Amino acid sequence: MKISAKELGVLDMEGFCPRCFWIKRHDRKLPYQTPFAGIFSSIDAFTKNVVERYFERTGKLPVWLESVGQVERLIPVKINEFVAEKDGVALNGMPDLLFQRPDKSYGLLDYKTARYTGTQDALMPIYEVQLNGYAYIAEAIGMKLLNDLYLVYFEPPKREAFDKESALHTRNEGFEMPFRPVVHKLRKNTRHIEELLKKAEAVYSEEKVPAGIPNCEECARLDTLLKLVYGDSIIPERKGI
Repeated sequence: MKISAKELGVLDMEGFCPRCFWIKRHDRKLPYQTPFAGIFSSIDAFTKNVVERYFERTGKLPVWLESVGQVERLIPVKINEFVAEKDGVALNGMPDLLFQRPDKSYGLLDYKTARYTGTQDALMPIYEVQLNGYAYIAEAIGMKLLNDLYLVYFEPPKREAFDKESALHTRNEGFEMPFRPVVHKLRKNTRHIEELLKKAEAVYSEEKVPAGIPNCEECARLDTLLKLVYGDSIIPERKGI
């Protein structure tokens, strides 16, 4: 089984549903899925370019990343080589920035175009697993001293600042939207990644669809679809198909 570091994070959420995970892993082209807006990929690519080009010109990270500390060099990452295998599971993914410090230790960053709300962010469990998954892969391919993990949120202006910011960033050719970076350091815990990989393999290897959790909204949607197609008898106890 192949799984990305971000997808692995779903298994660490409080509302993790084995039924939903099993179905999604066995059929990646489910119907009625909302397409992902391409603009976010463009923003992500532009952010990476800004940081990497700045480092090439100056030999250091931008001032708004100074809390990350000293960086000696950036490590190029190829997604087809950034993979770790454990007990039949291939974990992949790619951090937005992988770097080495003067003391030869490593660190990584991942960018989020979102407003930072602290650890109460509902997606924080996914982000923590995602970055620790990247660290796990990096260590598996030889970067043993990888200690520092950072989420960098790029926040758009708040509504009360719209008038001021729109006046400052309107140009003849269009307009710019400024983003304020917020750096959040995460605790490293790559041991937990192995636990989640075992959990993922155990659920994925079930011969039949496992039972879902009570009150799972996605299970309810699936049951509604099955009821529309097959009638009431197909889902008497929500135990799979």
